[in-house]
Amino acid sequence: MKTIHEPSFFTLAMMISFASVNAVLFTPALPDIAQFFVITHHKAQELMTLFLIGYASGQLIYGPLANRFGRKPALYAGIILQIISSLLCVLSGIIHEYFVLILSRFLLALGSGVGLKMAFTMVNEFYTPKIASQKIAYLMLAFAVTPGLGIALGGILNTHFGWESCFYAGAIYGFILLLLVSRLEETHTNLHYNALKITSLVTAYSTQFRNNKLITGGLLMGASTAFIYIFAAAAPFIAINLLGMSSTDYGIANILPPIGLIIGSFVSAKLAKEHSLSFIIKIGIWFAFVGILLMIVIKAALSSAILSLFVPMILIYFGLSLVLPNASAIAMSHAEDKAHGSAVMNFINMGLATLAVLSLGFFPMSTILLPIFFFILTGAMAGMVFFISR
Repeated sequence: MKTIHEPSFFTLAMMISFASVNAVLFTPALPDIAQFFVITHHKAQELMTLFLIGYASGQLIYGPLANRFGRKPALYAGIILQIISSLLCVLSGIIHEYFVLILSRFLLALGSGVGLKMAFTMVNEFYTPKIASQKIAYLMLAFAVTPGLGIALGGILNTHFGWESCFYAGAIYGFILLLLVSRLEETHTNLHYNALKITSLVTAYSTQFRNNKLITGGLLMGASTAFIYIFAAAAPFIAINLLGMSSTDYGIANILPPIGLIIGSFVSAKLAKEHSLSFIIKIGIWFAFVGILLMIVIKAALSSAILSLFVPMILIYFGLSLVLPNASAIAMSHAEDKAHGSAVMNFINMGLATLAVLSLGFFPMSTILLPIFFFILTGAMAGMVFFISR
């Protein structure tokens, strides 16, 4: 029997970052996009909301596709859709049609969502829950670095080449990932030919949605992910429009929060060797809570966007890096079918983040908006950890 080698860590890192980079790469350009299409800031945030809806929906698609055709064909389908959709986003500017941009962002999300889904599937197929937690913690380094660099790049591209250039950059990312994936070995040779039949889908997903530990782990991930996307959706308007930052400065400042994720990823991997996963999650929640308090205190004393927004997010992101990998490990350890389990976990993860971002539209944009939402999410995480620990 042929020995299947574990997938390249670099390729997994590019995969797990694929959707998050595509989600935030254009965010420094949101005010300019709103001005270009003559729309309100809240309407411009639809671009983030629709992306997250597509991102969440796509998670349920790739599970059965990967079981029916294999991991690599599913990856090819998603990446190619992302490349085409990125170019359609550029086309929306050429023809000056906002609906095309909205539709393209939704399709872009459907495509790029394959990266997160397949990265979690492959890691949890190869490793035990403890080792998978450590691997995902290290993969969080990519999750930490690449979105921040993507926002910084987006700020520079938007300033010098216009908002359309952000989507050209996204298409290039897709081409690079396509080449990397072509070098992977197929890990799923026992194809399930009935995987796309309605009865099989209903049976597989109904089983997963009855798995309380899987659901709770996904919700815990979703509350953590919501921090990241709420910040990505609201921070451009708060920092640029309310606190007077330039698009370039905003992009560069976004390099700061991932520092917390980088440090936290190493700490999480080390702690996982000696402590229970739920214990590490509790520590992460406390760090996030302290970061929120710091954000409120600094904002009360200073009007600096760097100090009141980005510095506290370093501490918050540190806490999240202790929560995300361990919540996913807990969830996936209770799923026998890793493909469908990963699909449901990430659907709940991104679905909750989508609802959180969508709720932003019901509130006026203000500097106190982020702390309020973050306090709610922290309380929700604390409640879910209590359930997991029982």
